[in-house]
Amino acid sequence: MKNVCIGIPCYSSVAHETLEDYMRFAYHLGRRMPEYNFFLAIKPKSEQFRARNAIVTAAMQMNCDYLFMIDDDHVIDWKDTQGPNSRYDFLSKLISHMEDDPKIGIAGALYYHRGGDCLPVVMKEGKDGGYYYMRDDEITHGLQEVAVQGGGAMLCRMDTLLRIQQPIFEPEFKYGTDIQVCQKVRDAGFRVMCDTSIVLGHVLNRREIVTPETRTRIMAESSSGGGDRSQFDYVWQTSSAYHMFYLDALEHLGFNTMEDVTSLAMQYEKMAHDFPGRDGDLEEYYRTRGKTQLARQVWFHGSKTGISNDGLILSLFGDGSKLLYGLDWACGSSPVGFELALRGHKMDFVDVDGGGAYEFVKWRAKKRDIEKRCGWEIAGPYDFILAMDALEHFPDATEKAKMLCSLLKENGVLMTNYFMLNDVENVEHISMDRESVQKAMVESGVYPVNQVLWVKRNLGFMDKKE
Repeated sequence: MKNVCIGIPCYSSVAHETLEDYMRFAYHLGRRMPEYNFFLAIKPKSEQFRARNAIVTAAMQMNCDYLFMIDDDHVIDWKDTQGPNSRYDFLSKLISHMEDDPKIGIAGALYYHRGGDCLPVVMKEGKDGGYYYMRDDEITHGLQEVAVQGGGAMLCRMDTLLRIQQPIFEPEFKYGTDIQVCQKVRDAGFRVMCDTSIVLGHVLNRREIVTPETRTRIMAESSSGGGDRSQFDYVWQTSSAYHMFYLDALEHLGFNTMEDVTSLAMQYEKMAHDFPGRDGDLEEYYRTRGKTQLARQVWFHGSKTGISNDGLILSLFGDGSKLLYGLDWACGSSPVGFELALRGHKMDFVDVDGGGAYEFVKWRAKKRDIEKRCGWEIAGPYDFILAMDALEHFPDATEKAKMLCSLLKENGVLMTNYFMLNDVENVEHISMDRESVQKAMVESGVYPVNQVLWVKRNLGFMDKKE
């Protein structure tokens, strides 16, 4: 009996359409495919490549013959038949393709992008060596060889994955994880296939599913300016702020293009083997990362995740009519905190002296002539504190959280993404005890508004009575 791992890289929330559909899919696998043992590996992702590598590791540990990776935003039975149906047989069909041809290393299903163009997520290789999305007229609606199969619905032969260059998935500096693995599989002499007769739905952010029957209308609505305008507004605002951050970083690094930044950023990942662990000299570790640290952060903050996260924080400050006093703690390159200083807020920036990213912030303050608004040590009390991508890097995260809470004014706000992070595969994330940190913050009189915003309040009715 062969073993099959179902691997799902997952964010913190999943659409109800997907949850219902995947529950029915799991039931189908158990009842209709008894000739296989199925295992489940759901790995949280802040950065996709780490989650996918963790899924491969889990499949290896379970001695699986096949690994099927499916994203957390698909719907298999998008016609919503609410009963047993042949759509859930697609995995059996993909496995059959592989068992019929041992040279197939990857086989997947067709789905469409959630963006306004709704492109099919399969790619061909151009004469220039680049990768291009296939046109509708190139889709055969059967089993066809492709250069890249979308990673959102990808069956992998485990023997093939064990033969290709390691690590299988790397940071998405140049290519996404799907292009990376397909390129490595093809280089190893295996074929990448897509059965384009199998079509999965793709759930939009507004909880609508992209299918062959809806994509034309969605494309038309997108081209006419539909969609979530508030999302667009703050992303545009942050993109503008990021552009200035990016240009300053290029100048500081002595580079001309993002390709140069990307090449340097890749070195940061390769240096991770130097990480001393929670009991080592962490300050020395971060100090010696040099400009690779800055390059890595420039790349991350320019990614879709970075732009979205930074935009969310900046959007909370409104029109800036009221100037505040803030702390950006463990600030790194500080694209958000520095933007707030540019807008007139007084800011203290604190990190490891000599660190590549922190020295960039100091250089940038001089370049932009805002040194009078910037401090370089903890003072306070503060109207707000930014602790973004910060607490998880400290072995004493609970004590650090208490310290930050003590620095807030009454009704001051602490902003942190600590409670949203799921990236436990990152070796630098050494403290993920959310329960202890949350308890310490509440005991310090700082209470959650949501996962990101915490407010310091004197709630007298919560005081213990004698």
